[in-house]
Order: sequence, then structure tokens, then C-alpha cells
Amino acid sequence: MNAIQVRIQSDKKMVAEFLKNLNTILNDKNFSIDKNFIIIKTKKEKEQFSTPYTLADLEYDTTDIVQRLKELTIREYSETLFDRDDDKPPLLFVFGKDINSRQVYIKIKIKGTENKYILCLSFHYAEKEMTFPYA
Repeated sequence: MNAIQVRIQSDKKMVAEFLKNLNTILNDKNFSIDKNFIIIKTKKEKEQFSTPYTLADLEYDTTDIVQRLKELTIREYSETLFDRDDDKPPLLFVFGKDINSRQVYIKIKIKGTENKYILCLSFHYAEKEMTFPYA
């Protein structure tokens, strides 16, 4: 059974604010990949579009992912999704980044109030053509 995903387009100001918050966390002197960054490495039916496959193919580790997240721009923003599994906060931001001539689908959110951390739900080759409203 496929769950319904609600897609919205956040305005430029909201995306810029998200990227600012993301970079504040990632560039904080107390940022720790082990404590402030979680990546979900779920296997998929179509393995070539899974995070584990993409990381192995790119020869990436968590440090490489964090570096790519630091580079994200508003031009790479694709869409915003409502997280059906976690409503605190409910929004997931989706970006597409060209890495080694392949488009990588990145889905992330910022969690926590006091001790904020980054939750990366997807970092894999894009399965479908992505659109970029602010490119």
C-alpha cells in the first residue's frame, strides 16, 4: 500500500531560512556527526536508488554527506513534503544535487528544540526527473 505524500512548494524565504538553520547547525563548533546527524540507510526494492547503493557508488561516508549538505543552495531546492511518520516538525525539505554527473535526491529535516540535529532520510540517486522552482 502506498501512503499519500502531500507535496508543497515552500516560498524562497522559507527555504532560505531552512538553509540558514541547516548551516548554523552544521558549522557550529560543537557539531558532532555522531550526535547531531542521523542518516537513514534503508534498502529499497530498486537498489540503485537506495542510500546504501549511492554511498558505495560515490565512495562516500557520513562526512562527505555533511559536506554536500553545507553546499546546498536555494537553486537546488525541489519541494517540501509533509512527514507522515513524524509531525514534530512535519516538514521535510527535498533538494537535488549534481554529483559526478548524476542527480542525487536529498530529503532532510531539522529536529530538536534545544539540541538540534539533522535527520537525513534520503541521499540517493534520483529515480525521477526533479524540478527546481528557484533555479
